[in-house]
Amino acid sequence: MDEEVAHRRAAAYRCPGRGLLHATSAAHGEVAGHGRVPARVWRSMVGRSWRKGCPVGRAGLRLVEVNHWNFDGAFTEMHARRIPVRSMHRVDRFGYSRRLGGADDYRSMAADNTSVFNCRGVVGNPSVRSPHSYGRSLDLNPWENPYFSRTGVVPNRWWVHRSHPRVAWRSREHEVVRLLARHGFRWTYGRADAHHFDAVAGAGGGPLRELLSSPECRRTVCH
Repeated sequence: MDEEVAHRRAAAYRCPGRGLLHATSAAHGEVAGHGRVPARVWRSMVGRSWRKGCPVGRAGLRLVEVNHWNFDGAFTEMHARRIPVRSMHRVDRFGYSRRLGGADDYRSMAADNTSVFNCRGVVGNPSVRSPHSYGRSLDLNPWENPYFSRTGVVPNRWWVHRSHPRVAWRSREHEVVRLLARHGFRWTYGRADAHHFDAVAGAGGGPLRELLSSPECRRTVCH
């Protein structure tokens, strides 16, 4: 497939005080626009990535269009620099996980799916609510960047002792980790959960700083 073709995919991002942003890749450019979550998308989310009792609701969610290159770039600077992202689909597309009480993150990780919002328990410790429930966390290229959960390494062990200059990071000096840090995303757990990043209030570029430092954010959980 031509590397100059951007593909439509879906991930998720948090809008402080309002909830989350679901990101669906657009045809051209980096971020093409955003709006309220359409009824068809909401119907797919309910009972999978969202259910009654989750900390944010439909009124606080936004659908955002972004571009990524299929293993050749993603999100504004990542898109411009062609940082690889294999796929971005809303996690509700992977069905419901009884183990997690939310959308099936095991299947999402196995598909190397980049995602954000998922109202669920922590993988390997489902009695604890995952920060993904608030939409403040990003899972990026999980197949190449495994997670050491309480019950074992997921989604695979092959990549545990391997790295790659573009798609697999094992150090804060890696290009992707440094890029995301500049834009306000913290590599919170390091190699223990290599694909996990958290948006940090007061950090990163202007748009994210403004978003996470807003009065709405101070009244809810955004960081």
